[in-house]
Amino acid sequence: MATNRTPSPSELTPMQKAAVFVMYLEREAARALLRRLTDDEVKLVGAAINSLGEIDEGLIEGVVGDFIDELSAVSILPSTGPDFARNVLPELVDDERRHRITTALKRQGTNEFELFIGARPPHSVASALRDEHPQIRAVALLRMGTENAAKVLACFPEEERADVTIRMARAERVDAEMVDDVEAALRNALGPLAGPAEMGGVENTARILGRMPRDANIALLDQVRTSQEDLAEDLQRRMVVFEDLGNLDSRAIQALLRAVDRPDLLLGLKGASQALRETFLSNLSTRAAADLVEEMELAGRSRRSQVRAAQDRMVAVARKLADDGVIELDVGGTDDAVG
Repeated sequence: MATNRTPSPSELTPMQKAAVFVMYLEREAARALLRRLTDDEVKLVGAAINSLGEIDEGLIEGVVGDFIDELSAVSILPSTGPDFARNVLPELVDDERRHRITTALKRQGTNEFELFIGARPPHSVASALRDEHPQIRAVALLRMGTENAAKVLACFPEEERADVTIRMARAERVDAEMVDDVEAALRNALGPLAGPAEMGGVENTARILGRMPRDANIALLDQVRTSQEDLAEDLQRRMVVFEDLGNLDSRAIQALLRAVDRPDLLLGLKGASQALRETFLSNLSTRAAADLVEEMELAGRSRRSQVRAAQDRMVAVARKLADDGVIELDVGGTDDAVG
């Protein structure tokens, strides 16, 4: 989802840097560039554009560098990434590909349906879904954003939550027309798309549960576990992601630093955001932090799969420490996260 804060160049992914470059090229140059990309590549650029918020000249200079010597002569668009993806990007691709690409991009930017639901009381949304088929409820919850869905799910009767949770987790891809109908019906009760809608099934459901209070998501997982033990374990494992480690307090981070294998710490922090890396380094002595940074620099390039595996192992250690009562692991949900 787009953010109002302008990121620094170091916070951008390579694809986002390419997106900034495309956004501020002259239109004809951008059109010529996009014609040389495959459909999938254009979709990736569009998705990256959607992920950008406000973009200032400093960011452009940092991304484009020597390639924009005449930056003052470039017309800077007064728009966010989603504005560009919605209103400009379609004009830059040929007619044959325009419909396919713009249709796919509708699902990847700021979700207008999410904003629509967020402006309504959760209990009202839950009431509107009360008479719907459980599968319709699952699709609606997955489309309304994790924050909204956690609040709405908490308003469901306890005996219905487990069934809907299982259905959400199984809904990896859903027919686009069904998604349209679900969104339109819910809009009318409280407003179009082609190709299968990516729902994020287990991953999205786990993040929804992670936004619920701890007592509520534990009870819900116990219900799911009675009929779907493997699914419950998968959901519990995915409720905590590497970025959540940034929510740990200093005592917990220090305990994690002592428990994590050194090679995993090096790889995991090497692939972490600057903010998360600094959080860990600030809990080391000045000398230890400097040594760790030096080791990361000397380690050279690492495969993304290796970095992710190391980060997963760090999360596993954190979960073990939490299970043993050594630390409290906050996955994002708070006592007032559900109203």
